[in-house]
Amino acid sequence: MTGTQMINIGVLEVQGAFLEHKISLVRAARELNDVIVNVTEIRNPSHITNDLHGIIIPGGESTTISLFLKRNEMEEPLRSWVKGNGHITWGTCAGMILLAKETEHQKQGGQVSLRCMDTIVSRNYFGRQINSFEADLTVTDSDLISTPGCISDLFHGVFIRAPAIIKTTSDDVKVLATLQREDRSAVIVAAKQGNQLCTSFHPELTEDTRWHRYFIQMVLKSLNSINT
Repeated sequence: MTGTQMINIGVLEVQGAFLEHKISLVRAARELNDVIVNVTEIRNPSHITNDLHGIIIPGGESTTISLFLKRNEMEEPLRSWVKGNGHITWGTCAGMILLAKETEHQKQGGQVSLRCMDTIVSRNYFGRQINSFEADLTVTDSDLISTPGCISDLFHGVFIRAPAIIKTTSDDVKVLATLQREDRSAVIVAAKQGNQLCTSFHPELTEDTRWHRYFIQMVLKSLNSINT
């Protein structure tokens, strides 16, 4: 076990496939070798600590998640943690909406965004729950394409009442994946800005661990840069 790194990842357990995220993280760590992931729940402010190296905000209903955060006085602690030095955050689906600085089609009196990523996100871009679908999307980041086990630049994405990034408002935002559908122009479905990652789809609902490995590698790179 010499040289093995242990990292602590917190998963916000309000809604969504948080158990599947946990399972995927453990599988991804096993595939990477020399890394052990300790996954813990986040349900109250005391769980948001600097002992965490990464946090995942899973999917669900973004307004419901936001109300939960506000009622449990977690909104500001989570926002502060996300903006903290060396902290890696990944938002999937509703998590993408919560991380965005701006949203389209927001309900009046709806959730307050964490306002962290320089993106404009359209809620329910692909339609309502009945319009959920699966599709191959194009991965544009070379680190994802070169991930061990990757045989192409395509990733099979699961989209459930999914949002999309309709515009980035800073050159610091790096597009990681896009989706082209017959009835729409290509749209951004995954992006990264500094220590923040977002996907409009659900990698945790597939057998492909590339995105979880990518997230773990972001954490490891951050740790190594702090320790050097």
